[in-house]
Amino acid sequence: MPVPWQPATEDALVGLDTATVTVPVDHARPGVGRTVDLALARHRARDGRLRQGVLLVGPDDPGNRGTLLVPQLTGVLPPAVLDRFDIVGFDHRFSGRSDPLSCGLTPDEWLWIFHRPLDFDDEARYQRGVVERCFAAAGDVLPHLTSRNIARDMDVIRRALGEERVSYLGYSYGSYLGAVWTQLFGEHADRVVLDSVIDPGSVWRRMFLDYGEACESTLGDWAQWAAGRHADLGLGATAPVVRERLDRLVERADREPLPVAGLPAVDGTMLRLVTMVLLSSDRAWGFLGDVLSATVHRTEARQETRLALGAMFGRGKDESGAVAQLAVLGADAPWPRDLGVYRRDMATARARHPFIGPAMAAPKAGAFWPRPPLEPVTAFGPGNRAESVLLVRSERGMFTPARGAARLRELLPHNSRLVTLAGAAHHRVYPFYGDPHIDEAVTAYLLTGKLPDTDTTFTVEESGR
Repeated sequence: MPVPWQPATEDALVGLDTATVTVPVDHARPGVGRTVDLALARHRARDGRLRQGVLLVGPDDPGNRGTLLVPQLTGVLPPAVLDRFDIVGFDHRFSGRSDPLSCGLTPDEWLWIFHRPLDFDDEARYQRGVVERCFAAAGDVLPHLTSRNIARDMDVIRRALGEERVSYLGYSYGSYLGAVWTQLFGEHADRVVLDSVIDPGSVWRRMFLDYGEACESTLGDWAQWAAGRHADLGLGATAPVVRERLDRLVERADREPLPVAGLPAVDGTMLRLVTMVLLSSDRAWGFLGDVLSATVHRTEARQETRLALGAMFGRGKDESGAVAQLAVLGADAPWPRDLGVYRRDMATARARHPFIGPAMAAPKAGAFWPRPPLEPVTAFGPGNRAESVLLVRSERGMFTPARGAARLRELLPHNSRLVTLAGAAHHRVYPFYGDPHIDEAVTAYLLTGKLPDTDTTFTVEESGR
């Protein structure tokens, strides 16, 4: 039966088509038990004569709405891609508009990942309480909210769309989903672009530790950048002075929330999160400088900065997104059960990566997950039947360090190529960064299905920030 597309009624999706596709909660027993109605959004190929098929778009973070990526992409993808592909996004199971879950979490608990530990025991109680509350409310389905089941849902979507093969574009967590999907259903993959690739060996405890290290390194680069603009920002003429000023500001926010650049008063946890997000793209470093300068000097941030913050944080995670994120990160892979591991990691992070490291090294929900994973973590490599996979990275990506794409390239030597943007720090490179060489290379692959002959590196000029 064809997917029953209807014009979107949601403001954020205006001009698109929407529909739902039903999938089983338990793919091992597809005819038994509860089902989930997945929300889809579609931008139809603009030229029916040139149409090549479907470009499926995965959510870029567990709990994030993949449907909202569709209007973002249609505003920046090259015309040739929009002419030839139906761009289809989906909200993954139990998130967004796909039967969202509620556990009665507070807004503070929605940010459980970035929660700042007051002390070790307090943080353990906090994280354990979040898990217990969620399992009390939805313990029957949370173990089934895994990346492998989302990948199976993707193949149900493919079949529902009537396509023997579909193409795929995934960023960050979406890159991991795409890799899992190709490992399970590679024979149905047409062109596959995985951008800002998560290290397949970091699932998921290792990823948290990597955040602390990568943030500290990027923060050092930014502090040097800001010191060179002391005349404009007034944050310090040397990188250590800039860094000390930021640390003092965050400590103030820990004690009492501060008004920041037009945002409501934010606490230290939120200020660290804002800083991390703005650090993740060198194109946003100027916004971070303006935010901190305005806060330190009690002036008003530029309108451009306020608009950028509104666009980035105006649609933060809601409760269902936080619950879905918690489930994926807890149900995909086992976490250390020995709390001594987290104590030692926190002490190391406090010494080496003090800005966000202790929060990332602290015990998280996975440490208290009450059930073992239903399946092992996906092993990539032999058996991957995708015809081709193009990996895209920036050299100094913070949320997804460059080694992630390199590692997946090693695991898929027979069917992948790697394209690198050197000299850039950016999350979601194609086409959001706007580098003409990257855009041309990825677009050519999407249109022809032909991978570059070799791994390729392009260099962005420092003046591009």
